[in-house]
Amino acid sequence: MDFLDWLKEVDGARLGDRERLELIAVLERVKAAAAGAQAKVTAAFADSQRADHVARGGKAAEVARSIGAQVALARRDSPTMGDRHLGLARALVTELPHTLRALAAGELSEFRATIVARETATLSREDRALADERLAADLPHLGTRAVAGAARRIAAELDAASVVRQHERAVSSRRVSLRPAPAGMAYLTFLAPLKDAVAAYAATGRLADAALSSGGPDPRGRSRGQLMVDLGLDRILGRADGAEVPVEIQLVMTAGSLFARPTSSPAKPTDLGTRAADPADEAATISGFGPIPAPVARAWVRSADRAWIRRLFTSPDGRDLVAMESRRRLFDGSLRKLLIVRDQTCRTPWCDAPIRQVDHAQPARDDGPTDVENGQGLCARCNLTKEAPGWSAIPTRSRPTRAATAPDRPDTTHRIQITTPTGLTYRSTAPPVLGWGWSPPASTSHPSVPSDELHALTSRLERQYAQILAAA
Repeated sequence: MDFLDWLKEVDGARLGDRERLELIAVLERVKAAAAGAQAKVTAAFADSQRADHVARGGKAAEVARSIGAQVALARRDSPTMGDRHLGLARALVTELPHTLRALAAGELSEFRATIVARETATLSREDRALADERLAADLPHLGTRAVAGAARRIAAELDAASVVRQHERAVSSRRVSLRPAPAGMAYLTFLAPLKDAVAAYAATGRLADAALSSGGPDPRGRSRGQLMVDLGLDRILGRADGAEVPVEIQLVMTAGSLFARPTSSPAKPTDLGTRAADPADEAATISGFGPIPAPVARAWVRSADRAWIRRLFTSPDGRDLVAMESRRRLFDGSLRKLLIVRDQTCRTPWCDAPIRQVDHAQPARDDGPTDVENGQGLCARCNLTKEAPGWSAIPTRSRPTRAATAPDRPDTTHRIQITTPTGLTYRSTAPPVLGWGWSPPASTSHPSVPSDELHALTSRLERQYAQILAAA
């Protein structure tokens, strides 16, 4: 039996608890050993691809992006992670032989091997080899924090100046990032110098303490932590001074979900393949970040100081945005916004990075049209990668027709077939306009909202917007 087939059948049902723990330990070593094999194969692949690209006359940066992107696709990971896998493989094979040996023997996890590579990255090749040798005996016995501390200490002893230079480079990489959190929340992260980050944290704490001490308990019942968030955001957004800060949040939701009032007892699905019928239950989506509950989205619209509704028309089942064309060569204006809403994140499989550039799948220089069919949203890295020698992308969706009816409706889902320099192909599928996890209704009309009423509701969006602001 194939090893993967055997793994699928393993459940430990016939084993005793001692044997189960022993099997868990063995499987953990198998994962580590597989990571070691991956590192060696990745380094060999990179060497071969580099030689091939040099023969083709490819540029150095172009070659590096292409190799990292191919590794990422093979590992079903983002291009950024592909670069990390490639860097780790090169470091282990060429400069950290003892760490690689421990990984391949199943004595060290891939994550801890990554920490060793990270903490010794500033050292010269010779000093890195010394650090690797000094760490070798202890690696199998250390936890994650201990591995990081030991590697950092040895690096500082071998070359303190390189550690200082690394800190200076880190300061230049300061940035603000945003990523979604559960329940309609988000993490707003400042990567800043330690002294400034500590000072900012202390300042928001003082603001909260002053608010609590001046008037006793907060009238809204907010805790100190909640006050730190609210008061900090007030100052960033200018709300403390009464200033209005115009910010666009691309909130995507259906007309039925926007205007419907939730029922007291929402409809229950009759089986796993049937969706609840109440349009008020249809989740909304923040473009590029993911779904949020419909009641939360309606509350945001009601509480907004200023809001705009842009009408976008979808396929009959509501999954896909319909086509839009431009005579210009560049994707800009409404066409660009439509593609960003459609693709939501970078279209490279498993990338998930925010869309920074909108470009042609089939290049304009090869007569690729500037339309929804041939457009795709990409991060800056992936847009550069597709220009490297050997890469190609072809839209594969059949175009919808107005005459189509429900039984024979053509597939409107936008897909792009990506081919890498090695000839491997991958398919990129646009998500439903309301995000992954959405499923089509059993029919194109809702039982609780007749199709003619829903159509009239959609056509009166602008006039009814005033009503939603007053709705409870």
